[in-house]
Amino acid sequence: MQFLLSAAEKDLRRHARDPMSLVLWVGIPLLIGGLISLVMSGLDEAPPTAHLLVADEDGGRLSWLLARAFGQTGSGQFLHVEEVSSEEGRARIGRGAATALLVIPAGFTAAVLKEKPTTLLLVTNPAQRILPLMVQESLEMAADGAFYVHRIAGPEVREIAQGPLDKKKVYSNADIARISVSINKVMERMQKYLFPPVIDVEAKSLDQEAGQPKPSITQLFLPGILFMALVFMSEGLSSDVWRERDQGTLRRAACTPAATGALLSGKLLAGAALMLGSSFVVLLAGMIYLSLPLITLPLLLCWSVCSGLTFLLMLQLIQMYASSQRAASVLTNSIAMPLLFVGGSFFPFEFMPAWMAAIGRFTPNGWALAKLKDILAGRETVATLALAFAVIAVIGAVLFFLNLRRLRGVFARS
Repeated sequence: MQFLLSAAEKDLRRHARDPMSLVLWVGIPLLIGGLISLVMSGLDEAPPTAHLLVADEDGGRLSWLLARAFGQTGSGQFLHVEEVSSEEGRARIGRGAATALLVIPAGFTAAVLKEKPTTLLLVTNPAQRILPLMVQESLEMAADGAFYVHRIAGPEVREIAQGPLDKKKVYSNADIARISVSINKVMERMQKYLFPPVIDVEAKSLDQEAGQPKPSITQLFLPGILFMALVFMSEGLSSDVWRERDQGTLRRAACTPAATGALLSGKLLAGAALMLGSSFVVLLAGMIYLSLPLITLPLLLCWSVCSGLTFLLMLQLIQMYASSQRAASVLTNSIAMPLLFVGGSFFPFEFMPAWMAAIGRFTPNGWALAKLKDILAGRETVATLALAFAVIAVIGAVLFFLNLRRLRGVFARS
């Protein structure tokens, strides 16, 4: 035990004399994640709203429906509709105080019902580019809708627009029955397309289905930033076996089997201390920034350290099978970077194509990162957590045995 603590203290003292490495291991992921979160933070915000002014000079029922087809006044929809006079609307568009002005001319309702030419005037704000085009597209869709209504039920619409014949004020019972039967036949023809609709689009969020709030962009990136730091730290710490070999420490320790195991355990203990401190800084800052409950912080730290030590053992084993220190550095870097890209550190699984996210969740860091997200979101149960810790303990034990065998064998004596 004394030798184990001495080995851990030795490594900690040596890393303390090189603080810049620690800063880079943690600082680079924080910088990358922070920049990406800032760039993509707009996704958390509500989409921009187009401010449409409507000047209704017709006053008919169809013009009233058209003005409200884009959204209710002040409803917070894509289009914020406000009814104004034509003069006021032109003045406000001239000041750049709205997205567009729609002028509905007199006689619009009668012209549409009788399928006669009519013109809607749309005055757009030249200072805006995207939103006016979206308003224009919406108007074109409304015009297409009117065209197809006439193709489907044109005679009935025109008859209703003309009103009762023979200068009567109301339709006769026979006319009402005839028009109703005609419209009913139209509905029968369209029933297979309208009831239910041919296309049914429904968007669902798994988090919302579970009754949980949708995570923010920063919350999605936080686990990836932490695991990027852990992988960078594991890669840097794993190269320490080459320094120990060059200094002859491994050759002397290999002469005593117990000393080799204690030396490896000391390295893991020193690595665990460094990972614990780094994980604490990243998680505490992130959880305070996101206003997340700190009650899960100890469990998150425990999982992060266990995962980090597994990465360290894996990369250290790869280092010891390389032909030289330079080759080991290239090899571990070639393995770590693809794992970070696919494993959800640079881009969360939620932003990846489904097939890539499925592959990423089967990578070692991707699986561990997904578990960390579940712990952070409170989706893990005691049974699943116990199973996850058991799995990572078994993997760590196997990797420890392989590392110890390599240390006592060719690597320490070469």
